[in-house]
Amino acid sequence: MTARETGPVTQPVGPAVAPRRRGPRVGVVVVAALAALFFAYDLYEAITNLVLVPQDVRYQNNEFFDEVGVDGLAASPPWAALVANVLLPVVAWVGALVVARRRPLWQVVLAFVAALALVGSVSLTITAYVLSI
Repeated sequence: MTARETGPVTQPVGPAVAPRRRGPRVGVVVVAALAALFFAYDLYEAITNLVLVPQDVRYQNNEFFDEVGVDGLAASPPWAALVANVLLPVVAWVGALVVARRRPLWQVVLAFVAALALVGSVSLTITAYVLSI
């Protein structure tokens, strides 16, 4: 017989460690899905601007301005601002999801609210810029 077989069996002393859950929590999934609806609305507005702003009357008159010889009035759509406005809600939602990973529920909500506020303010600024051109 070896010492291992004859010795008393002892249990570790201290608090028992519960196994950690691996799956997503229901609250986090609900908050992320609800926030996705708000971000989808901003995305819808940005896509609408991307489609409709180039068709605006100012840009349709470019051919007339070219024929008359008034090139200074011809305007081109601000493509960089329009595309950035489309990418902003998607990037902000993913960023909030990454920041909120493994956090308590109130911090998850705070991360999504902050990202939504960021998207709202930046998209309003971009829209004001696009309309001022």
